[in-house]
Amino acid sequence: MIYQLKVQLKDIRPPVWRRLLVPSGMTFAELHDVLQKAFDWEDRHLHTFYITKTRGTAKLRIEIGNDGSDGRDGAGYKEHKERLSDWLVEEGDRCLYIYDFGDDWEHELVLEKIMVPQPDAFYPVCLKAVRVAPEEDSMGVRWNPEEIETKELTAIVDAKLASLRKETGKTTWEKVPEEKVKEARATQNNVWRALLEKAVALKLLAPWQWMDDDEIFLVIDPETNERLYCSVIGALGQEHGMVVYIGEQGYESLRHLFERSYPKEDPVYTQRAVLISFVDRNELSKEDYELLRSQGMTFRGKKQWPQFRSFIPGYYPWTISEEEAKLVTTALDQALDVAQRVKEGELSLPVFPQDVKMFARVGEKMDGTVIWRDDAVLLSELEGEKKTPTYELLVEPKLMKMVKKIGQVYYGSIEFDAGYINKPVQEKRGERPYFPIFVLAVDVNTGFIIHSDMLPIENVVMRVQKSFLDMLLRIGKIPREIRMKKETKQMLAPVLRRLPIRTIEVSRIFAAEHIRRTFEMF
Repeated sequence: MIYQLKVQLKDIRPPVWRRLLVPSGMTFAELHDVLQKAFDWEDRHLHTFYITKTRGTAKLRIEIGNDGSDGRDGAGYKEHKERLSDWLVEEGDRCLYIYDFGDDWEHELVLEKIMVPQPDAFYPVCLKAVRVAPEEDSMGVRWNPEEIETKELTAIVDAKLASLRKETGKTTWEKVPEEKVKEARATQNNVWRALLEKAVALKLLAPWQWMDDDEIFLVIDPETNERLYCSVIGALGQEHGMVVYIGEQGYESLRHLFERSYPKEDPVYTQRAVLISFVDRNELSKEDYELLRSQGMTFRGKKQWPQFRSFIPGYYPWTISEEEAKLVTTALDQALDVAQRVKEGELSLPVFPQDVKMFARVGEKMDGTVIWRDDAVLLSELEGEKKTPTYELLVEPKLMKMVKKIGQVYYGSIEFDAGYINKPVQEKRGERPYFPIFVLAVDVNTGFIIHSDMLPIENVVMRVQKSFLDMLLRIGKIPREIRMKKETKQMLAPVLRRLPIRTIEVSRIFAAEHIRRTFEMF
């Protein structure tokens, strides 16, 4: 298929953008080459991609790094392996391309249309180019754009892309006929049908009548090798259903929950899970009801309607994505098998986290067929080696230099905190809201608020570092002592190493908690 992308430089006025046609099978490395030519960059700096919305659902920023580095945040995916069609699946899906980690040119890419390729056509193609991009290494300061008519500029950009067409031609990307498009849509429809059928089967089986929520079992998805930790809920007569904790983040959520070691703030901020529950009709959102209606399903009575909610750290609970639906379908399928065996006395599940092992169902592909087997996994293996996160200095060097020139000392003790606040922000209609980061600095002795800030969760480490330095510049003094929690200290470590500040690590910042609760009331 062919993707029509609109690519716009962020924070530039008047707007600078390109509308491009590219093959869906293009790798992100090849897309990087296209964007370099489309915006007349010289490919002299590092770059990275962030997936910000995939399969119709806004997600935690997933980094796809370039082959020469680990990106900004330790990218788990590489651009020469990942293809556009792996991540940009539905019209409206988005990603961010960042070029030059010094100037930070952010390009927002939006998938506008998915089209069938024209016979004997070559891609990529520039449909429209509006305004010349800033100069390399200019930081936008010396930017005086040339006055080039859109039609002329479009022809110039398209001519630059011609070299990529010559290099790739028809051999790199497959042209998909319309029948394949219909087949893909039917497959997508089957994903939701299968999910709902498994959810209904769980409701009919009602395993919460004989299983407790601490009888955790593991399902390893054969398609992705993702670990899915399953907990049947409802034994005490509360909400009935199942929670699927996903991956390493999900296991940490589960461990904190059962060990009661969650930080003081609401665990909803840090959970990675999908909740399957059965609710009343009036508890369904419009999207919930339309999903059921699209599959011709309806229910009667209280606590009979299936509902699915996605939990991603930093984001508001939301409807699930197609990717999550596939994982949850697999988890439900195996949960039905496990629950039936427990009911019949064939299987006894270890209690989490008291027992040292966890029962697992492992799916393996053999000759195109998935074979499931029982296994037992040590909890010590699941926890793995706990690594302390390390961060780089992400603020502009000149800002750090300005702070280091401050000569006066702040002799009082300051509490500095950066944490989620329950004031969800939805930047665009239909996108998943996020919980912003509330930054607060308070004088310990007087209780006076020295500094406060509200930050989006994109590039959060950089933003917290900058907010901290902005505070020091504003008060014009370097504190002799600052108290902060472990997570905040880790983010600020590159800054603190460069300043003569005594740092005291504390488990809680009571002043920040009180002020945050007060702010959340309004």
